[in-house]
Amino acid sequence: MAPSADFLKRLPLVLLFLLAACSWNEPAIVDVPKEIDVASGAFVAAVQKGEQQAAAKHVAPTAQDELAAQFASDSKALKAAPKLTPRFITYKPASMMGPEDTEVTIIYAAHTNSEWTTMEVRLFRLGDEPYEVDYWKVGTDTPVAKSYTPDLRPMFGIFAAIAGVIVVLGIALIGTILWIVRRKPHIVSPPVESERRAAAITTREASE
Repeated sequence: MAPSADFLKRLPLVLLFLLAACSWNEPAIVDVPKEIDVASGAFVAAVQKGEQQAAAKHVAPTAQDELAAQFASDSKALKAAPKLTPRFITYKPASMMGPEDTEVTIIYAAHTNSEWTTMEVRLFRLGDEPYEVDYWKVGTDTPVAKSYTPDLRPMFGIFAAIAGVIVVLGIALIGTILWIVRRKPHIVSPPVESERRAAAITTREASE
């Protein structure tokens, strides 16, 4: 039986999808410096085990209320998952920090079947003081590295929309001009009327 034309049209898309799926690799486990891991690793392990007091030891004073408010829900979401391991570590650029400030974000993740469990942990320290956790978020998205650069994708969409409008208006303008040239050429190039001059007739009378 010969393949249908519709199937042949979709075949390239299917092949591209399969190629993308085969080329994707699960993020590898990364090494976290000991001075960071003593806070971030211990915090993640405590939340996953449901040990709130142990987790609180590594949380900054400004985030203690947040820990108390969401610890139960975060711990419940992590308990059902395998042990989370660090997959990405990103330091905030020094140009965006104070002279003695350091900020780092670590993405922890665990993969079960086709589902991800992730935890983003942000730590901060001043000078040589120990790192403290000041932000965290539990999720189920595929883990990706933290980016401190602005996300310009929405702006690209706006620019593309503006460019599309300009193109449409340009095409409409050109079409209007062509229509005028074909249907009403007298507007673009008025007919040239021949100049009429009265013939001057000079009559000379014979001198008597």
